[in-house]
Amino acid sequence: MRSILPHFRLLAASCIALAFALPLRADTVLETETAELGAKGTGLVSNSVQFEKGRDGKTAFTLTQFEYGITDRCEILIEPFFHEWSRPKDGPSFHGMGDIEITPSYMIVLDKKESWVPAIVLAFKVKVPTARNPDIGSGRWDYYPYVIVGKKFGDWILNANFGVNFVGRAKDDATTRNQFIYDFSVERVITENWSLFAEVFANSKPAEGEKGTFSGALATEYKFTKMFNAFVSVGYDTDHLFNVRPGFNFEF
Repeated sequence: MRSILPHFRLLAASCIALAFALPLRADTVLETETAELGAKGTGLVSNSVQFEKGRDGKTAFTLTQFEYGITDRCEILIEPFFHEWSRPKDGPSFHGMGDIEITPSYMIVLDKKESWVPAIVLAFKVKVPTARNPDIGSGRWDYYPYVIVGKKFGDWILNANFGVNFVGRAKDDATTRNQFIYDFSVERVITENWSLFAEVFANSKPAEGEKGTFSGALATEYKFTKMFNAFVSVGYDTDHLFNVRPGFNFEF
């Protein structure tokens, strides 16, 4: 999920789409993370590439997640952005490695079928500034505590995330702001192997003189085997940025 990417990538991340991957956990097609964690000792590898086109040019970047269940209620998520390519309209093209995000999470309330009380998960994302190109990364650490709320109603699954991104900035940076970020998703299981999704995502303005972003996305996912599925998602945001993201997930 991209909530604590560098400033311009925060806007790009807001249009990240959503799909369903195996019964279910976070993966690279989810901007809204789910409140269903993996069981102890299980893991998930998710890979995708996002292609974007906006008023400022074209961008593509890889998204990878490594997820592991430490206990039935606690997991660790590692998200390296291995590479990004950008072709801006008003400048030279560039590419390079992105940042790494590390997120431990813990479920404090279970989703019980007989109750209307949703599952609640507390998470704390840390952005490690591994990007060397200043056009790709800020070079500073970000911290993003957030809460995940989720509930399953038959073949419908609802999730919401709420958090504040504390952005690392230079001492002379008086314009960059911490961001309030929130997103909502609805998931519909059509068959045992096929699911459809919709999501909305928003964040407050990242800096003085800039506006916050609001985006929407639709996605579909198909499970080919018990351990492997593929997905594709499309999204659009208020900055007129259109994106397509194909990818796959492997569970172990």
